[in-house]
Amino acid sequence: MTTSSAFISYHHDDKIIGECLYDQLVFLAKQGLGRPNLDCFLDVRDIPPAEDWKPIIDTNLGDKDWLIVIFTGEQSVYCGYEIGTFSQLHAKSENRWIMGLFDVPVRTLPIILQSYQNTAVPSIGATQDPIKVFVSTDELNNWYESSIGLFLRKFCDYRGLYTVAHEGQNPGVFTANIAVAAKRIANAFAIARGTDLKSETSSQISFELTVRNTGSDTFDTIPGSSSVLGTSMFFHVLGLVLPFDPNQAPNTTWEELGRMLDRGGTKKIPWMHKVEADVVRAANNQTVAGDDVTFRSIQSGKVYRPVLVRHQLYMNGDRKFYLIMSETLDRRFVGSPRSSLLLTALIQASRWRFTYFENWNETVTRLFGEQLSITVLGDNCKQLFYNIEWIENEGAELGTGDLRAMIDVFGTDNRARVERFFSDWESAKKSLFAGLPGGIGIQVTLENRDSVRETVIQFLKSVKQQNADFLQLALDAYSEEIISDLGAERATSVGAEPRSSHEVQGLAGQ
Repeated sequence: MTTSSAFISYHHDDKIIGECLYDQLVFLAKQGLGRPNLDCFLDVRDIPPAEDWKPIIDTNLGDKDWLIVIFTGEQSVYCGYEIGTFSQLHAKSENRWIMGLFDVPVRTLPIILQSYQNTAVPSIGATQDPIKVFVSTDELNNWYESSIGLFLRKFCDYRGLYTVAHEGQNPGVFTANIAVAAKRIANAFAIARGTDLKSETSSQISFELTVRNTGSDTFDTIPGSSSVLGTSMFFHVLGLVLPFDPNQAPNTTWEELGRMLDRGGTKKIPWMHKVEADVVRAANNQTVAGDDVTFRSIQSGKVYRPVLVRHQLYMNGDRKFYLIMSETLDRRFVGSPRSSLLLTALIQASRWRFTYFENWNETVTRLFGEQLSITVLGDNCKQLFYNIEWIENEGAELGTGDLRAMIDVFGTDNRARVERFFSDWESAKKSLFAGLPGGIGIQVTLENRDSVRETVIQFLKSVKQQNADFLQLALDAYSEEIISDLGAERATSVGAEPRSSHEVQGLAGQ
């Protein structure tokens, strides 16, 4: 008995197509020589539970005449193996065929499949219930002559599994059976496409980071060649305009993104360093770090923070990380703009005092002392850069980073002092970055640890007195503002004229 044989290869998402193709080949075999004359392998039907699948796969690849590969855009991790093994086992055989059934652009076919004779599956339009698929008289010839109809005829004819001769005086039945089988397979392709993404509208400023297989289960940095695919809004808030490509979303590499954003000479952008830390932790099955790093959009002035929301690990070792840029909520205090801004300034200056200056000797010893390991010293230096970025972005968000606004708040009598605060801060920061050119990416070594310590301590010393002067000015201004407001409220409550702030202070002392 001459048997027609085929091995069906497919991605697990295309199981419905594999089963439909199997069923249609069985259907056509029954119309001809009969089911026993078809040897068709489909793993979900032919590999018993708990059996070692590889020997079964290899055996069936070796004794089948056809390898039929289903491709809808997602390649089975075993596709290359099955094509390679089939080709090797049948290298000296003339009557062996590899055929791809696909519904994607030819250029997107896997390279390993492109050199073979393949069949494009025509579109069916609206899908139908598989058991209700039929072919009308008007479309009969179209499906019979379709590419998939030609494939079915070739398969059935190569060993006489089912030919027009089997229908005797009714050749139209052969045409109808080939046509309906072709339409059913095309319908299965359409059903498999039902869960594919048709379109997507992003409601968040987001980007995807793809890290190709590094050859290791873990990694400690994001490779510079990693792909960054973002929405137009994402690159817009960064102040970047990438070349337009109508065929894909804006994209670049991780290394190139850092280079484009490196305007201040810090070498590593703080929010990118935060993303890298979170990505590395996620890849190592750890929770993301709790520290919050933000940045201000050059375009809108709004403040954002990166949030890692999902991590995917693929069978081939690639990883994809999905991140959004979350706009921070308005955290300004309610009340009059002046009192709100004064309180904000007071809190920000106090935070720096509590972190570095309140216990100065302990700060020098505990955070930047000679006895610290280079790892701990490096971490504390990075945290200093984080804190600088944080206070500047927070100042941009809440208004304390606006020189004109702060002059208005403290009054023109203090304009020179306010301008000095701003210029001294920039000068101290410039010296810090000049002494530590690596910025947030500083690598502390045994050779440079002393110079690193000296640079950091000198920066903090220069800011320490500035912080004390600013705190005193902010405290005096805020106290005067609040006492004046309280006096006005008290006077209004008894129907008297509001007292001046100096009169209220006198009353407060009685």
